[in-house]
Amino acid sequence: MDHSTQGLQTTIRPRLLVVAARHGLAQYDRARSLARILGLPMGHPLPAPGAAQQALVQREAELDHARRHHDASWHPADHVMVMTALLHEARTNCTARAVPLG
Repeated sequence: MDHSTQGLQTTIRPRLLVVAARHGLAQYDRARSLARILGLPMGHPLPAPGAAQQALVQREAELDHARRHHDASWHPADHVMVMTALLHEARTNCTARAVPLG
């Protein structure tokens, strides 16, 4: 297990949040959604999957902090979107490492 997936495997989140994010994977479109989730300007190139995963881990931690502290700025739909993107990037990274390129 490497450092990029180790944190995901030890993260504890509400079951409903994780189930909703998994269901969102079927409709997730990286090209359409990732820039908006990360707050990138229009036309800006998308980061590589590893860099995107790190940014999403940080964003998800911020959202979870807001959720745990009952912050009024926390929105479940935003949290599900970030979790969906995070699951997609983690799967992309695992698949890329599992398939040899040469």
